[in-house]
Amino acid sequence: MKKLSLYIIVFLAIVSGFFIYNSFRLIKENTALKKELKETNAGYDNNIQYAIKLEDSITGFQKKVKELQAEDKFSLQGNPKAAKYLSDIDDQTDWQKYIIDTLLKTNETEGNNPLIPFDGMAGKMKITQAKILNNRWIIARFSDGTYSGEMLLRYDINKDKSIDFKVLDQTLFN
Repeated sequence: MKKLSLYIIVFLAIVSGFFIYNSFRLIKENTALKKELKETNAGYDNNIQYAIKLEDSITGFQKKVKELQAEDKFSLQGNPKAAKYLSDIDDQTDWQKYIIDTLLKTNETEGNNPLIPFDGMAGKMKITQAKILNNRWIIARFSDGTYSGEMLLRYDINKDKSIDFKVLDQTLFN
């Protein structure tokens, strides 16, 4: 009986030691995890603050772009009369995109663009950029890859929404 009591006491001491050792180890790991979690949360908080600053910057830039477009009197955004003229034709159409897309489709013809009054010397002459100045005029840049120039176009929108372009003047750079 004494032996059994001694075995039980030794067994309980070993089990208690095991539980005490594991408890201290878990407390140590828990403390390390809490520290790591705080650092991670601090990183997330910094990222959130950075994202908020970026959103504010983007909003500010968008506002500034709209202000600059409104100040540009040689554009549809800066010329309310020209914009109203086009919206009176059809207020559902994004005229800026529609007109530029129609102009750029003239590049799809065989050979040089028929609107460009110069033959390409280093390739086919194509319109590369265009800006709508108002409800009648467009300024466009063209190039064959080596030589380039600019031209002033008049455009007229027909009742069927097709567009006629007429070259008013042009210049070729070397």
